[in-house]
Amino acid sequence: MADSVELLLDAAADLFIREDWAALEHEGLPNLSRHGSASNAPHITLAAASRIDDRYDADLSAAAIGAPLGLVTAGFVVFITRRKFVLARQVVVDRALADLHHRIWSALDGLSDAVPTTRAGVWTPHLTLSHSLTAEQLADALDVLRGRTAERLGTGPVRRWDALEKQLILLGGVEQA
Repeated sequence: MADSVELLLDAAADLFIREDWAALEHEGLPNLSRHGSASNAPHITLAAASRIDDRYDADLSAAAIGAPLGLVTAGFVVFITRRKFVLARQVVVDRALADLHHRIWSALDGLSDAVPTTRAGVWTPHLTLSHSLTAEQLADALDVLRGRTAERLGTGPVRRWDALEKQLILLGGVEQA
């Protein structure tokens, strides 16, 4: 399991994604509401690696500082795993999100064993809705969610997930009004 740096959502956006999870659950489809860990919250992974330890926290906290972002979802994206599918809401990369991603990776300068798909140029920001879907379940899930239009979503703070210690570290980042 990889460590990660994640952008959380504000309360309204968090609820919107959890409603997607609930709609899938109502139809008996795999979804992230079934993930019982305290770390389970809708988020966008900004960086991931085999190890991101606390030596980066001060720089990550500084990189995360800023006003909440206004994200726009652009339909759904599907990632293919060995025999199953992952369904997510795609997030449009605008200047503010790209800048945050760049600042986070600058704070992680020298990081080894990064997950390549979290680096600039190949990063696809998304909000995961479901893992381990069969092709039939994927079709059903898209049918369930197709009426839930794209939304403008607000963001919350940035956190670091330490998989080794099973610990969440809130890095901050949201300027309060």
